[in-house]
Amino acid sequence: MPPTRLLAPWCVALLLLAGACAKHEAPVSSVAAAMQVQQVGAATLPSAERAMRITVETSLEVADLGAAAAAVRAAVTRHGGYVGEARTTGGDGGRTASFEVHVPVADLPAFRREIAELGDVTSDSEKAEDVTEQRADIKARLSNARAEEKRLLELLDKQAGSLADVVAVEKELAAVRETIERMEAQERVLEGQIATATVRIQVYVRSAAGGTGPGRRIARAFGEGLENAGSFLVGLAVLVMSAGPTLLILAVLGYGVFRVVRFFRRRARATPAAR
Repeated sequence: MPPTRLLAPWCVALLLLAGACAKHEAPVSSVAAAMQVQQVGAATLPSAERAMRITVETSLEVADLGAAAAAVRAAVTRHGGYVGEARTTGGDGGRTASFEVHVPVADLPAFRREIAELGDVTSDSEKAEDVTEQRADIKARLSNARAEEKRLLELLDKQAGSLADVVAVEKELAAVRETIERMEAQERVLEGQIATATVRIQVYVRSAAGGTGPGRRIARAFGEGLENAGSFLVGLAVLVMSAGPTLLILAVLGYGVFRVVRFFRRRARATPAAR
């Protein structure tokens, strides 16, 4: 048999095998290309912007309460904020000043550094509340309400029915507008809370060096002793007044029993003597 006839079947098999490999390579290359497109698309997707409501609480120990309080107010004004609440309490050696201020979020780091320089920071905390979903919900409901208002206005312009139909549409329109105004107010409040951080500051006077000397401690202990003695006497008086009527009745009954027993005992002694 000629050699060419022996090699022909093997050549045909090799050709078929090469075609099959080419068919299988095309899907693999297409899948790899699709995966690369997906990875590039995922990498270029923008991250969602989060809305945060920031609250800061800090405590300061200072030497001069009045000067520190004035400095807090000046810092708030400098950074474009405002004082929502201020309170001063206590007497000598225990005076404190409390502030609740609102500062733009962009100025918050600089404001906190300035406040920390007024004295010794004894406590400090920061809380960021995520209100992204709340803001998105308000915006969605507000958009739907405005679309409803537009539809009612178009319906009112084309209304050719009875007076009752016109009145019904106007009533519905008034209710939708009231809802829009209420949600717009909620949106303004929320946006204001997002744009400005709430900072609660407590400032108290640094304790004096001789504030806890032996004489002061003895005087304080004597005063506490007097208060305790007074409380004891008051409690005793209250006990006597509350139990007095009952004790008086028991005393009268006891005295009556004593007289009766004494009478019969005297009578018993006198009877043998008479005999």
